[in-house]
Amino acid sequence: MIHLGLFPGLYPHVKWFVPHGKEVPVPMAEVITPAFLFWLGVTLAGLLLSALFNEPLERVPLISRVHAVLDRWKPYETLILRIGLGAGLLLQLVTGTYLAPELAADGYWVTALLILAFAGLLSPRTLIVSGAALAVLYVHALADYGLFHGLDYMFYIGIIYYLLVAQTRWRPTATPVLYLFTGLSLAWVGLEKMTLPQLAYGIMEEYQIPTFGFSMENFVLISAFIELGLAWTFIVGILNRFISLVVTLVFITTTTVFGFREIVGHTIVHTLLIMFLIEGQGVFRSPFQFHRSPVLRCLFVLVNFVVLLFGLMAIYIAMGSAASHA
Repeated sequence: MIHLGLFPGLYPHVKWFVPHGKEVPVPMAEVITPAFLFWLGVTLAGLLLSALFNEPLERVPLISRVHAVLDRWKPYETLILRIGLGAGLLLQLVTGTYLAPELAADGYWVTALLILAFAGLLSPRTLIVSGAALAVLYVHALADYGLFHGLDYMFYIGIIYYLLVAQTRWRPTATPVLYLFTGLSLAWVGLEKMTLPQLAYGIMEEYQIPTFGFSMENFVLISAFIELGLAWTFIVGILNRFISLVVTLVFITTTTVFGFREIVGHTIVHTLLIMFLIEGQGVFRSPFQFHRSPVLRCLFVLVNFVVLLFGLMAIYIAMGSAASHA
């Protein structure tokens, strides 16, 4: 059955792993606790240090040599995307899903589009076919599961754009768009932990995940801020290669806990992270570099992170509440 509404039901990201019902995001007033403000301060301090050391670290001889080696792989980025995306699509075909582990391929035409998207990756000249097929599948997911849930997978928007422009003069814009939508996707998932923490508690209890001395509530909040902080570094262009490596290692670790479903869900994301590891800053100025003054750069990073956090949280709570009552 196709749901045409924007919010046909609440489908939280963690439904990969635990049952869920009609959970409602908690109001912002309940999210903003003393613990929230404390970890917000820690996150801002981490972002400040990242902004201050972003360029000095690049001048360290060992790091410069590593960057030079990674730069030599840049001509192969599109090939890496083709291979990684193809592997992810094959896993979806094998498991009877599309785009993500919980999206069931509900018709032969969905499977046919997946096959078409895979086939288009076999040649650089037909990447536009893959992009078009994925665009149709993403729109279908939005119609079936709603905009609220579809925003978990915003990185597909970046992938679709990349495939559509890969063989055009707009190719240099493809990777910045990937950075943007991958960062927004990661931020959206982080907000789930802040506003629907009971779902994360359920995962931790079922899988016996250690909290390393923190209370469960603080551990989930810390995890959310880490995701949001990493998302922001992708969006503004701070320590891109280092952050890509960190997120990759985190996903590899979670795979040992959640197993095959995690592999199905994150193979394509791993591919994007490998591309980011190779790309680094890219050919364009990142938003972080728009200001020459170190003080203005730091203010830009910190102030706009707070705007992103509370702006997205307000949207998330409003959309999640509407979805839960649909």
